[in-house]
Amino acid sequence: MVMIVTALAAAVLYGAGAAVEQRQAAAAPQSSAGRPRLLLLLARQPLWLLGIAAQVGGFAAHAVALRSGPLATVQLLVAGELIVAVVIVRAWSGRPLSRASWAAALAVVLAVAAFLAVTAPGHHHQGGPSHQDYGVAAALGAAVSGGGALAAAAFGLRAAGRGRAVLLAVAAGLADTCSAVVTMAFAYVAGHGVAVVATSWTVYAVAVCGAGNVLLTQTAYQAGRPMVTLPVIAAVTPVTSVAIGIGLLGETPRTGVAGAVAAGAAVLVASVALAFLARSAPHAAVGHAERAVPHPRRAVPHPERAARQTSHPELEAVTISPSLAIRLRADRRMLPAHSRDDRP
Repeated sequence: MVMIVTALAAAVLYGAGAAVEQRQAAAAPQSSAGRPRLLLLLARQPLWLLGIAAQVGGFAAHAVALRSGPLATVQLLVAGELIVAVVIVRAWSGRPLSRASWAAALAVVLAVAAFLAVTAPGHHHQGGPSHQDYGVAAALGAAVSGGGALAAAAFGLRAAGRGRAVLLAVAAGLADTCSAVVTMAFAYVAGHGVAVVATSWTVYAVAVCGAGNVLLTQTAYQAGRPMVTLPVIAAVTPVTSVAIGIGLLGETPRTGVAGAVAAGAAVLVASVALAFLARSAPHAAVGHAERAVPHPRRAVPHPERAARQTSHPELEAVTISPSLAIRLRADRRMLPAHSRDDRP
């Protein structure tokens, strides 16, 4: 019972925090995208800080759930965070989501949960990597995921529209994976004593990757397309984490060929659903007020001039330059009084 309650609480807190952060980041100016200035601007927003607090609370509830029940069940319940975030985002925007989009979002959640269930690593075998080899493998995994995140972010910042949102979301997912890898490496090193931790690269990597993860995630949210960024991040992070864990860190999945086929099918379903969400997502909402372009104003005629035009409609199409009008008035004054035409 504790596992179910804490896992559901983690899903709600994760989803609510992501929705709040996305709303605040989308309102930030585009000139701050991908720069530390974005975090400084968001840190001044109490609602964004509330979203960060919700994420921290979700992490704590997630940790309690993992200690109270099996990984597959916990991850299945926590994966519902995407549905929570989508519900909150849709409620704020006031635009209803189509049944097909809801089905696609639910397919992403189920596919991610199924992928985590069939690829959950079993117990480490005794022939696992040594302390030094594990550090090298973790550093390589962090370099691969971190380098991929930087490359995706570089291309995403130069793109526009849906392509920008997808690339920045991929960058955020890879950054999340990088942060998870270095955190796991730090926990592994911490088990070997304080002296080893003091001289380990993981201490600095946790700080740098954590800050980079937050920056890239908020930059992805800033794209203003939550129906693209939220599902992509939710799918990229677990897939790349499992790939690095199995390929580099020596983790062995508990399933054989059947599990590999099921994992491939889950990835395929998630990819199709993400592609549908990306194509059907509405245009980005304007996060900050745009300067209105003033419309050209029509010149208001002088009352006397308007009266003359009304009394002499045949002269409305006649245009006289100011210099010619001055010359005509001067010539008129030079004429004898009896020859002037004093009519208006």
